[in-house]
Amino acid sequence: MVINATILAELGEWAAMGFYEAIGQPWPASYGRAYRRLYENMEIRVPEGRWLIPMESLPNAKTWRSDGVWTATSLILDHDHHCGMRLNEIVAEEKKQAFPQHAAFIDELVADIERRLISFGGYTHSNPDMRRVVDEGFESMEAELADAIARTRAEGPDAEPETLELLLAVEDFAIGVRAFYERTLEAVGAAAEAASGQRREELVAIGEALGQCFMQPSKTFCQGLLAVNLAWMIDGCDSIGRPDQVLGSLYEADLAAGRLEKAHADRLLDEVFENFEIFNGWNLQIGGWTPEGEDGTNALTLALIAACGRNHFRRPNVAFRITSRTPESALLEALRVLREGSGRPALYNDDLYVQTLRDMDMGLSDADACEIGFGGCTETMIAGLSNVGSLEGEINLAKALELALSDGYDPHAHEQRGPHTGRFEEMESFDEFLTAVKGQVQFLTASFAASNCEQLRKRFTQGDPKLARTLFTRDCIARRKSFEAGGARYNWCVVSYQGIANLIDSLAAIRKCIYQDGAISRADLLTALAADFAGCDGIRHALLAAPKFGNDDDRVDLLGREIIDYAWRELYSYEPPRGGRYIASCILFVTYEYAGAYVGATPDGRRAGEPLADSVGAFQGNDTHGPTALLNSVTKLPLHLAVGTPVLNIRLQRAIMERDEDLEKVASLVRTYFAKGGMQIQVSVLNRAELLAARAEPDKHRDLIVRVGGYSEYFCNLTPELQDTVIARTDHGL
Repeated sequence: MVINATILAELGEWAAMGFYEAIGQPWPASYGRAYRRLYENMEIRVPEGRWLIPMESLPNAKTWRSDGVWTATSLILDHDHHCGMRLNEIVAEEKKQAFPQHAAFIDELVADIERRLISFGGYTHSNPDMRRVVDEGFESMEAELADAIARTRAEGPDAEPETLELLLAVEDFAIGVRAFYERTLEAVGAAAEAASGQRREELVAIGEALGQCFMQPSKTFCQGLLAVNLAWMIDGCDSIGRPDQVLGSLYEADLAAGRLEKAHADRLLDEVFENFEIFNGWNLQIGGWTPEGEDGTNALTLALIAACGRNHFRRPNVAFRITSRTPESALLEALRVLREGSGRPALYNDDLYVQTLRDMDMGLSDADACEIGFGGCTETMIAGLSNVGSLEGEINLAKALELALSDGYDPHAHEQRGPHTGRFEEMESFDEFLTAVKGQVQFLTASFAASNCEQLRKRFTQGDPKLARTLFTRDCIARRKSFEAGGARYNWCVVSYQGIANLIDSLAAIRKCIYQDGAISRADLLTALAADFAGCDGIRHALLAAPKFGNDDDRVDLLGREIIDYAWRELYSYEPPRGGRYIASCILFVTYEYAGAYVGATPDGRRAGEPLADSVGAFQGNDTHGPTALLNSVTKLPLHLAVGTPVLNIRLQRAIMERDEDLEKVASLVRTYFAKGGMQIQVSVLNRAELLAARAEPDKHRDLIVRVGGYSEYFCNLTPELQDTVIARTDHGL
């Protein structure tokens, strides 16, 4: 199409202007020029009452809070943290209404951008290198980039053909970042001149702090937090790694020297939390082992725990990495905050995470293994040092079971999807059926790996190169490879497993009801499943009465260990093309609803299309023998093989956490769970009555928060089907 720069300027489509300006240059020049022109021209607002400036990653951003959108969007060609540059057709329609004289141009622009912007692969989170931003400054990153360009040019024809093109695109992007920083300083200065009184003094202080950070090393907590905030905005407001470790020493030194008032620090942390909520940001981590081998709990760790209590939001996800040396007082404080009902922080067994990563033969140094920085819900990354394909895909174990029951035929898709593993009606032993299930698990795993590898290879030299992450992830520039092509120091792909408890419970029911007791024939079971149990109440009752996972029953739990161990080890037999490993997880977000939508009735008694299990724990409501029994069952699974994070949801009654001695019992429960091999636990402190009241009168309970998947969500935002699953969870006491 013929691009009219005047119209693009009138529309405020600065990214599109840059994209087309470099359209004739080799890939990925258009991406670098797009971000450069955006940052050179976008409006930078300085709103009243805010200290952390800039306060948006895109001009006049729409937000989750203002418009109910998942990410900040204001441009036809805009940026989303998980996919990079993208086409926003909603904004295009809005601009057609605002600029009717340019409607035909906008239609043509949308069609052309859609043709040019190709996305490969799945959802990707990241953790920018905040340590480098704070300790070295952006000028150090610019110098490294200039050196890489010079080395590549000196190599001449010996250099890889795409290397120089990539680095020049990153250079354009970096020029844009510098412009964004400098124009932010100018905007703060102009706002200070126009302000008066206390706000003027405040803006002058912000300008002074911002002028001494980001480009250079930060020397104070306020400077460091401003630098982290700016880098977070550039990355699209995703995750920020380990703020207590990056900024903790500055925080403690400033408080001790009187340079920082605690009340002002709390205000800044509250702004961080509010920004996460406004922009739908994701994760930050606290505590955990330091690279020097010490427990990282510090004064800023405790301040961030307190911020969880003050800010009754669903975001950010806060992951408290608990070591064997974490002070008990810090764990108890986290539990005090949890009982207030925001579901934060989630609790992680840092000893096992670090040891497992070290043992997985992925080249991690001991120090780097301690730099865990979860992304998104809770995908395991190395903060600032890794590219982790975030939920690169899912493997539905309930679907594997369904395929095994029908000799590889998928009743939902009406096609032969899996291999022929035998007719269930003819299987004389349970072991024969279990072998068939494993065959379908192997098929789904191989199919996923083949498709995923094909998509990942395309990212090396096609599609969005993720320039922000290439620049802000350690080693990408030094290696002269993009974030997408294996430039990060560490690379792996997190794969989520759906329907774990459904598979385990179904296998246990089949073994007992069919092969041990002979209470149900194989043919009658298939008939009941095909009918979604209509007219088969007796069969369903028998299946529901069979032993269930989550009650410390070896008859079920050890069977679960066998099949899950097989599934996860099968995944580890494949390698993604950019390096590293595929890593198993159970991070279901709200996906356990749609994961069940295409699975028919299952032998655990679940009806067709209903949601699957919501975590690595028991199916909702099946854990009837208390919290200790649930945790014992979960620790019998090979959780260390799911270092991507095996999310465990548990609901505790508020009454059992009211007194400090009660909290000590809960802390002991958590410590024991971790000692037995538990990796993660996230707690909702609610009761069924509260949830039923919220469903009946949602307008009175808009701030009611529950844990789902690996994050907190407002209960009233969930679909009725997901609300049912949360209500069905067991209310555990001690």
